[in-house]
Amino acid sequence: MKKEEFPLTNLTKLYTMLMLYESDKHGYEIIAEFMKRLGKKLSPGQIYPLLRSMMKKGLVDFYEEFQGKRKRKIYRLTSKGKKFCREAVSKLKEMFEVLK
Repeated sequence: MKKEEFPLTNLTKLYTMLMLYESDKHGYEIIAEFMKRLGKKLSPGQIYPLLRSMMKKGLVDFYEEFQGKRKRKIYRLTSKGKKFCREAVSKLKEMFEVLK
């Protein structure tokens, strides 16, 4: 990735990617984790377009799995998505160095 371009535009995207870096999750798990960890309520209308956008960029893909009688899309980071996460965290660490 070129130094001047860094396509992360908000913390919701970063946090979603970091949650998927931890483990694969379906959309409602992501929504629940946001509430549990950050006290921030996301709607399906926010998270699913975000996941679709990340899929188009090749950062996320999914597989389908039955949970009980319900078939769910389980989202996961691609290798490109994992690399992007590592680079984003590295950039943030650099930025936070000024606080020391």
